[in-house]
Amino acid sequence: YKLFTLISCTSMKMADLKGSYEKAEQEYKQHKECINTIAEEADSVKEDLSKTDQEVIKCKHHKKHYDEKRSAHLHNIQTLEGNLKSKEKEYEMSVAKAKEICLERVESRRSARSLDSEINRLKLKITSQKEQQGDREEIVRQYHEALESYKNMTQQMKNLNSFIKSLDSVMNQRLQAYAELRRFLSARCKYYFDSMLAQRGYSGSMIFDHKNETLSISVQPGQGNKADLSDMRLLSGGERSFSTVCFVLSLWAITEAPFRCLDEFDVYMDMVNRRISMDMMLKVAASQRYRQFIFLTPQNMSSLPESKIIRILRLKDPDRGQRNTQRSEDEDQ
Repeated sequence: YKLFTLISCTSMKMADLKGSYEKAEQEYKQHKECINTIAEEADSVKEDLSKTDQEVIKCKHHKKHYDEKRSAHLHNIQTLEGNLKSKEKEYEMSVAKAKEICLERVESRRSARSLDSEINRLKLKITSQKEQQGDREEIVRQYHEALESYKNMTQQMKNLNSFIKSLDSVMNQRLQAYAELRRFLSARCKYYFDSMLAQRGYSGSMIFDHKNETLSISVQPGQGNKADLSDMRLLSGGERSFSTVCFVLSLWAITEAPFRCLDEFDVYMDMVNRRISMDMMLKVAASQRYRQFIFLTPQNMSSLPESKIIRILRLKDPDRGQRNTQRSEDEDQ
């Protein structure tokens, strides 16, 4: 019984163990199947992992490449920023130079390329002009000298124009004064002429044409109508001589010459006209002792009154016969 009981117990244990084994075997199979499934899944994961590693390596390579490009771009940006600062300085200097020429900025619709080509063309033109005309500093110096000379000349021209205007004003005043003086002298001459003619009982007129520079004299012997005045060429010799003396005396009355000379004024006068003319001239000479009067006449002046202011000089008569002989010899030759 004890053995049977032990066997029964052992059989039961074996049955239990076998059950446990089968259960464990079954679990093992399940786990193995799970492991195989996981291994199969792991292979695909490994493939994905390998692909992922390759992608990572590729991405690292790309990252390195783009890091290098980024560094290059950053370096390029720094270089461009430095160039920008340099260009800004150049721009400020260019603006300052441009303001020296023109304070106001000129807006233009032309492109930068067009302006650059224009600037290059002007530079070439400036270079050619410099080669033809010389150094710029010398030209600028000559320009400033010419400008200063021009300003001086302009100022001198202004002064001269002002002076010319003053001279024109003075000359106009002088011409007006001269015209007034000429008119007054003409009136005085006419007055003296009429006064001297009246001493002989003559009447006459003097017409001054200052524009044409002519003088017309008309005399009427005796008392008559002034409408009957006749030209001096129609008068007799004595009347014409007396009228001439009156005219000369009237001219002397309006002139300021220190010497008065009259030659053969009484050649064609009769005794009455000669006496009246001589009295008139002596009266004028006595009233103007600060002047010297010289009268030349072939007549005998012994009848003149004695006076301290009168001096008579008689010249020797010429040798008429010798003169006639000399003239005959000249005609024979």
